Amino acid sequence: MGYQWPSYHVWEESGSFQRPKITFDQSVKNQCDLISDTSNKVRLFYSGGKDSNLILHRMLSTKSKLDEIAVYRRFPGRIDKISNEFDQFDILSVTKKTLDQYGAKVPIKFYDVLPEHFSYYSKNLDDFFFPYTDLDFFVHGVHTVAEIYPEILDDGFVNVMGHAMPYVNDQDEFYWIDLDFNLTQPDPFAINFFSDPRNKDLAVNMAYAVKDFKKSDKIKNLDNYGNGEYENVNLIKKSLGFPVTGTVLDDKYDVLPVQTPNWLLTRKQIVLMANAQSTEIGRQTFDNFVRFYENFGAEYKDYLNDGSIYHKWVGSLSERHRLLDT
Repeated sequence: MGYQWPSYHVWEESGSFQRPKITFDQSVKNQCDLISDTSNKVRLFYSGGKDSNLILHRMLSTKSKLDEIAVYRRFPGRIDKISNEFDQFDILSVTKKTLDQYGAKVPIKFYDVLPEHFSYYSKNLDDFFFPYTDLDFFVHGVHTVAEIYPEILDDGFVNVMGHAMPYVNDQDEFYWIDLDFNLTQPDPFAINFFSDPRNKDLAVNMAYAVKDFKKSDKIKNLDNYGNGEYENVNLIKKSLGFPVTGTVLDDKYDVLPVQTPNWLLTRKQIVLMANAQSTEIGRQTFDNFVRFYENFGAEYKDYLNDGSIYHKWVGSLSERHRLLDT
């Protein structure tokens, strides 16, 4: 239908919701219980960011089922200690301290996407890579990890992810944008912790928190809080009791103070591209990505912000839900 995206749903149907009778904390605990009760084994994909850090703390504090903490790292050119946030900011020591805090013993496993993997994917990005990822350089999700390490699909594991706050518009409706999930919905055995349709109270509590902050004098402009207004997002999450790691990851360090939506201008992408330039295999992978972007961007510019692949997909809005408590 022209250039509209096809219908996109996070929950099966639109709904209308009063403010939940339980708190955000209780709805988080309920989600931990739900995952524990319905899963054979639980793997948390952990980055050290605010969302996955909250999930880790709450799973440990409630003694919920948690069989593995998974970390995926990206090495497009060479393996080093500076190109991934987990290493650069020593999140491993933070994670171990968190486990000690709760007296828990949970294995931490690394699933690295290595130069030879990126080289392979870069030669057929249209079929093997971008149907399952966002547009950023060298990005990937659980789908890619499962192809490289198929053992993550064994033993009945579910893969818990911490993506995507709901948006709230001026008509007191909330919804999601597919890009905020890093397009991970088709990833194998993935549970998006904060938007699980089996526990709607959690997402509705988050939506009401956004609504309350939009009406307060504590914020600037929350219309685009998922696309750059991370200071406001941090205020909301602080109000909801999200724990911190004590590192720069607590403040979304990678977003540069510029107005352009160009996703190349983030610290994370700059560091990864520098890693790629350090070896011949990485430079070739980088060149393959650039050629793909130029060709794809020219062919599908109507699906891209301002017609530029470097400004990302237009993105698809989910079904809308109404907040009744005004």
